[in-house]
Amino acid sequence: DHQAGLMLFTGDIDPVHLKNNSIALAKVLKLHNIPVVLTAAAMGPMGPIGPIIPEIRELFPDVEPIYRTKINSWHDDRIRGAIEATGRKKVIAAGITADFCIGIPAKTMADEGYDVRLVMDASGNYSEMVLHASIANLTQAGVKVSNWLSVACELQQDWAIERTAKGLLEIYQQHLPQWGMLELTQNAWKANKKQ
Repeated sequence: DHQAGLMLFTGDIDPVHLKNNSIALAKVLKLHNIPVVLTAAAMGPMGPIGPIIPEIRELFPDVEPIYRTKINSWHDDRIRGAIEATGRKKVIAAGITADFCIGIPAKTMADEGYDVRLVMDASGNYSEMVLHASIANLTQAGVKVSNWLSVACELQQDWAIERTAKGLLEIYQQHLPQWGMLELTQNAWKANKKQ
C-alpha cells in the first residue's frame, strides 16, 4: 500500500524519506529480478488515499495492482495466489502502515511458515510509539524487520557479482545521499593525492 495519500499520515518517518526509501527498495528488487506483487486499498487510485506512487508503478509497468477490501491481505485469494505463484517461501514486504496494513499479513504469513522480512524504512506508522510497538509485535510473531539498505546488501552478497554491483551503486547514488558525499570526498582525495 504505497499510496500517495497514506504517505502523508506517517509520523515515524518523513514522507519524503519514506518515498525515497520505498523507491530505492523497489529498484533493488527489480535489479535482482525479485517477483513483485503490488496491492492497494480498495478505495483505489481515485479514493482519498490516492494511487500507488507513480515511481513504483513505472518500475513495474506489467504488474497490475490488486485492490483489496480485506485488512489482512493474505486472506485475499488473489494476493495469496499471486505470492504463491512465485514459488518462493521468502517474502520481502513493505507498506503503509506497518502495524496493520502490512504487519497483519506479514505475521499471518510467518505463522504459515514463510520467511518474512518487513522493510521498516519503506513502511510507515502513525507515530514513533506505533513504530516501536509494531517492531516488538512483528518480531515476537517471527517476522524479521529490516531496512532497504540491509536488504540490498543481503541480496548483493558480494561486490564481485558484476551483474548487479554497478546497478546497486547507482541506486546508492540516487537514494543514499551519504554515499554521494563519500564518493565526492574519495574523488577529491584521489585528485589531491595526484598533485
